[in-house]
Amino acid sequence: MGDYYFNYPDICWESLSGKSHGSNKFLSSLADNFIFQRMEEKTRGSAILDLILTNREEMVEEVRVTGTLGGSDHDIFEFWITKGRRSEKTQTSRLDFRGADFDGLRRRVGRIHWLDVLKDRNVQEGWEILRKEILEAQSLTIPKRRKNGKHLKRPGWMNPELNNLLKRKKEIFKKLKEGDISKEEYNAICRNCRISVRKAKAKNELRIAREAKNNKKGFGGYLRSKRKVKEAIGPLQNEKGDLVKNDIQKAELLNSYFASVSSEKGNETSVGLHCAVEGIRESRLCMDKEKVREHLANLNESKSPGPDELHPRVLKELADIIAEPLSVIFENSWKTGEVPEDWRRSNVVPIFKKGKKADPGNYRPVSLTSIPGKILEQIIKQHIWEHLDGNAVINQSQHGFVTSKSCQTNLISFYDKITGWIDQGKAVDIVYLDFSKAFDKVSHTILIEKMIKYGIDRTTVRWIHNWLSDRTQRVVINGFTSDWKTVSSGVPQGSVLGPLLFNIFINDLDEGVEGTLIKFADDTKLGGVANTREEKERIQKDLDKLEQWAETNRMTFNREKCKVLHLGKKNDNIQYRMGGISLSSSTCEKDLGVIVDHRLNMSQQCDAATKKANTILGCIKRSIESRSREVIVPLYSSLVRPHLEYCVQFWAPQFKRDIDKLEQVQRRATKMVSGLQTMSYKEWLKDLGMFSLQKRRLRRDMIAVFKYLKGCHSAEGLALFSVAQEGRTRNNGMKIQGSRYRLDIRKEFLTVRAISHWNRLPQEVVGSPSLEIFKERLDRYLSRMV
Repeated sequence: MGDYYFNYPDICWESLSGKSHGSNKFLSSLADNFIFQRMEEKTRGSAILDLILTNREEMVEEVRVTGTLGGSDHDIFEFWITKGRRSEKTQTSRLDFRGADFDGLRRRVGRIHWLDVLKDRNVQEGWEILRKEILEAQSLTIPKRRKNGKHLKRPGWMNPELNNLLKRKKEIFKKLKEGDISKEEYNAICRNCRISVRKAKAKNELRIAREAKNNKKGFGGYLRSKRKVKEAIGPLQNEKGDLVKNDIQKAELLNSYFASVSSEKGNETSVGLHCAVEGIRESRLCMDKEKVREHLANLNESKSPGPDELHPRVLKELADIIAEPLSVIFENSWKTGEVPEDWRRSNVVPIFKKGKKADPGNYRPVSLTSIPGKILEQIIKQHIWEHLDGNAVINQSQHGFVTSKSCQTNLISFYDKITGWIDQGKAVDIVYLDFSKAFDKVSHTILIEKMIKYGIDRTTVRWIHNWLSDRTQRVVINGFTSDWKTVSSGVPQGSVLGPLLFNIFINDLDEGVEGTLIKFADDTKLGGVANTREEKERIQKDLDKLEQWAETNRMTFNREKCKVLHLGKKNDNIQYRMGGISLSSSTCEKDLGVIVDHRLNMSQQCDAATKKANTILGCIKRSIESRSREVIVPLYSSLVRPHLEYCVQFWAPQFKRDIDKLEQVQRRATKMVSGLQTMSYKEWLKDLGMFSLQKRRLRRDMIAVFKYLKGCHSAEGLALFSVAQEGRTRNNGMKIQGSRYRLDIRKEFLTVRAISHWNRLPQEVVGSPSLEIFKERLDRYLSRMV
C-alpha cells in the first residue's frame, strides 16, 4: 500500500484504464500478475492516489477513508486484514459414501412389499413410512462424518496407498533417530514420498479439471480448502444495533427477517376454494413408475438434501426399488390434494450478496426443499406448462423461465428497438423497475385466482393451493438451526414450481401498457420514445398503471432502486414519478448482469467482464499447481471464459481497446500452459485447438442468427431479420437484407453487424438441417479463416 511508487492519478480504477503509457503499463503488470487494487474512494483531491494492492482479494475487507492527518493533503484510510480466521464450530455432518454399502441399502429397502404397506393409507402416513424405512436403512449402511471432523480434514488428493507411504516415512524417521538406518535410506524414502505426493496432486487436479464443466462445486470446494480466509456469516446487527455472534442467534435473526417480508396474513382462499374450482375442467396426469424412475435416475448427486434428510445419492441408488411406492404416493397426493408436511418445509441457507455483512437484508434466502417433493413438482410443472404453452397464456414479453427464451433473447429483443430509435435521432427513456422481495410477497389468494382465470384444471389448482398453505421454514448456519416459522405468502425460491407460479402471477403486468415492456421473471424494464410532451406523458401513464397493478396485487416497487436511463443527444432528462416519489436518473445500470450505460458503447461491461475473469484466473493460478494443458485449458474454458462470453451477442465490444482487453485474458490463460512460452499467441491457440475470442464471438453471432432464422427463436427472428427474396442475386439461399444505420451503436448491434458475415457463409453451412450440424460445418469454415 502507499502512493510513492504508484503515483498514477490518471487511472480510472473502475474501468481499469489510464490516460498515459506508464499508467496503462502499470495496469497491465498488475493484471499479468493477478494483483488487485482494493481502494475505491478518493484519497487526494479527485484522484485515488493511495492504493491497496493484494493478490488475495478476500484478505482485505471494509476499506474506508476516515479523514486527514495534520496538514497532509492525503486522506487517512483504514481496512481490515483477515488472515487465518479460525473455523467456527459446526454441527454439520454428512454421509460418507466412500464407506457405503449400497447393496445392503437396496436389500433392506427392497425386501418390503410396498404396495401392501401403502394400501388403505393416506398420503401423509404412506410418506412417513417410506421416509422412515429409507432413513433407517441409510443409517445402517452409510456412515456419517462430521464436516470439519478429523476424518474429513485430509486433502482430496490423499489416497490409501499414499497414506500408508507417509506413515512408513514417519516410522523410518523414528528409526533414523534411534540410529537403526542411515541418512541415505531416509532420504530415499523422502524422495519417493515427494514424487508420490506430486503425482497424487496432479491426478486430483486433472480430475477436478475434467469435472469442472459439469461440477463447478468441485473446483469451488478445492479452492475453499486452500483459502486462508474462511467464508462466514456475520456477526449480524439486530434491531437494537447490537452484534449477534452466536450461530443459533444469527439463524433466528435471519429467519425472522426473511419471514417478515410476507405480505399475507392467514390463508383467504381456504373458504372459497372448493366453490371457485367447481366450474373448472378436470384433467388426467400420469404418475407411472417409469416416469418416476427416470426422474430418480437423473438426480444430481452433488445437491443437498432437504428437511426430510433424504440425500439425492441415496434416492438415485434406490431408483428401481422406490419408484413404484413413490408413484403411488404422488398419484394419491395429486388426486386428493393432500401434501405431506415435509414437502411444505424448507431449510434456508443465507447467501451473502453485497454491502455490509452485518446487515441481514444483504443476505439472499436459498431454500433447500425435499428431493422427492421436487420430483412431483417437476411432473406437475410439465403438466401446467403444456396447458399454458398450448393456449398461449404467457405473454411474449416474459423471457424468464420460458422455453426457448433467455437473458440474451430479452436483451436483444429490447435493445434492438432502443438502438433503432436512437439511430433515428430520437430521445429514448428506459425505466428499470425493481420489485421489493417479489417472490416472497406473492399473494396466495391472488395467485390461485389467476390460475383459475387461466383455465388450469381443478385438481392441480387444489394441489397447488394446499402445497402453498401452511409452509414453514428455518435457517441453517453451520449445522445450527433456528425455530420453524410460518410463511404466509410468496413462492419458494428453491422450488421447481416457484418460477412458473411467479410467471403466472406477474403475467398480466403489461396489460394496458402502451410502451415497450419486457420481463425476465421479476426483472422488468419499460422503454419508450421521449421526444414530445405526449410521448413523455405516455411513459408516465404507463408507470402509473404499473403502480396501480402493484397495489392491486399486493406488491410494492422499491422506488429507490427504480432508475431512469436517458438516451439520445436531444433528451430533456425529464423526471418521472411513481407513487408520488420522483425516480432517480442514472448514467449506467446493470441489466440482467450486463452493464448498460447512457452511451451504449459497452466499454463498462467489457471492463467488468475482464475484471471478473482475471479474478477467477488468478484463483486458478494460485490454487492449481499443475501447468499441463489437460488441466489449465478445461478450467479456463469452464470457469473463466463464460464470464467473457455471457450474453456477448448483446454487448460485443465496439472499440479495439476493449477487444484487446478481453483477448488479453485468454492470452494470460494460454501463457500459463507449460511448453508454449517460445511460441506466439496465434501459435498457442493453434497448438491448443482454440479460437481467438474475436473469432468465437463471430461464431456465436452466427449461431444466434441461425436460431433466429431456423431454430428455437424463429418466432422472434421475424421481427429482427428480413430474409431477401430468392432469385434477385446469387447468394447462399438465405441472404438477409441489410439495414441502414447512422450511428456506431446501431452498426455494432447484433441485428446489423451479423448480416454481412451471415451472407458470406457458404450455402452448405447456412442450409444445415439442425443446429448441431450447423455448428460442425461452421467450425470447419471458421478454422480455414486466417
